[in-house]
Amino acid sequence: MPSSRSRSTRRVVGGAALALVALAAFVPFACIPRPSATRAPSQALEPTPQRIEARPVRVLLVDRAPVATIACAAPCRIVPVPRGSAPAVDTGPGPIATTEVRAFPRGLHLGERALLHNAVRITPTRDGTLTVNGRRYRGELLVRRHGAGALSVVNLVPIERYLWGVLGSETYAGWPAAALEAQAIVSRTYTLWRMADRRRQPFDLHGTVADQSYLGVAKEDPRLTSAVDRTAGVVLLYQMKLFRCYYHSTCGGHTDAVENYFPDPPLLPLSGVRCGYCEGSKHYRWTRELAKAKLCQALRERGGLALARLASLEVTSRTKAGRVRELAVEGPDGARLVMAGGKFRHIVGARVLPSTFFEVRDLGERCEFRGRGWGHGVGLCQWGAKGMADSGFGAADILRHYYTGATLQRVYGGPGT
Repeated sequence: MPSSRSRSTRRVVGGAALALVALAAFVPFACIPRPSATRAPSQALEPTPQRIEARPVRVLLVDRAPVATIACAAPCRIVPVPRGSAPAVDTGPGPIATTEVRAFPRGLHLGERALLHNAVRITPTRDGTLTVNGRRYRGELLVRRHGAGALSVVNLVPIERYLWGVLGSETYAGWPAAALEAQAIVSRTYTLWRMADRRRQPFDLHGTVADQSYLGVAKEDPRLTSAVDRTAGVVLLYQMKLFRCYYHSTCGGHTDAVENYFPDPPLLPLSGVRCGYCEGSKHYRWTRELAKAKLCQALRERGGLALARLASLEVTSRTKAGRVRELAVEGPDGARLVMAGGKFRHIVGARVLPSTFFEVRDLGERCEFRGRGWGHGVGLCQWGAKGMADSGFGAADILRHYYTGATLQRVYGGPGT
C-alpha cells in the first residue's frame, strides 16, 4: 500500500507528460461534485491534463542485485536496448529453463551466454509466461546492468494487467464488488500519478509496498480482474489533476490529513474524514506491551538517539483525527526530545506499532500501547470500503466519502490497455 515510501514532497501531478488518449466521461459512475472554492486548500497545481498516456507500466522487481533468476515457459526474443545496437537473439522453439542472470564488466550473463549489452528487453511469444525469482509475470522484462556486479529487472506490463496483480496483492477477492471496484480506481490513479511523477526515471513503481504490492500472475483472481475490467481507465481527479491516492488497511474510526503523516502539502481529498465502517477489521483495536529497554535500543540504533535508558514516553500533541502528532522521549537525566508520531512508529517498527492512533501507559519497565487501526490512516480505509459496500454503498459512494471533492473520470480505453 502507498504509504509507503519515497517521501519527497508530493504535489498533484498534471498530465503534461501524459499523452495519447483523450479524456472521456465514465457513464456508469456518478460524478462527484466539485468542491467549493472556500474549502479548497492553497495548492500549486500543474495545468489540467488533456490526455493520459497508455504506455506500459515499468515495475521494478529486482533492484541492483548481484543475481536474478529468469525463466520463460514460451519462446521469446532478447532485444538489445537501445534497439538496433545489435541483432536480436531468438531463443529458439523451446522455453527458457530457470537461468541465472548476472552482470559483468562488459554486459550481462544469461546462464552461460554472454550478452555484450548494458540492457536487454525480453519479450515472450505468449503472455504470462515470464518468471523472475520464482514468481510469474505478464508483459515483458527489461534487464539492465549497473556497474560490474549489479543488475535490475523491470517488468513492462499494460496498466490494466498490472492492476490485476496489484488487487490480488492489496485486497481480498471475496470482498463485495463495490469495494473491489473502489480499490481498482484508487490503485489506477496512484499508478498514473506515479508514472507522471517518475517519468524521467528508469522505472515507475516499486513492486513492493514502497508503492503498491505487486506479486504477479499468482495473485490474479476472476473476481479481481472483473473489478479492474469494469472500471478500466477510470481514475480520481481533483480539479482535473491526478493526485497521489493514498490508501491503508484500517483507519480505526477516522482517516487523517496527509500533511500529518507525510511531507506533503494539504490537499482537500486527503484531508481526513470520519469512517465508522471498519469495525470488522481485526486491527480495529489492538494492544501492545513493549519493554523500555527494547524501545530504547530501537531509538538508539534506528533513530540515532544518544539514549542510555528510556525513563518515560509521553504523547504531547494529537491531530484532529486523534492520532499522535508528537510525543516526548525522556532520558534518565530528564532531557526530553520531542519527535513526530510517524517517525516514532517507523523507528519502533510498523508491524510492532500498527498505527499512530494510540494511547501509551507507563508500566514501569514496560510501556503499554492501546491503539486502533493499521497503517498511516490517509486516504481510503480498505476495511471501511468493505463495510460501506456491505451496507449497500457503491464504488462512487465509497470514493466520494474518503476523497472529499474528487471526481471520477474515464481517461483511456477499455480492458487490456
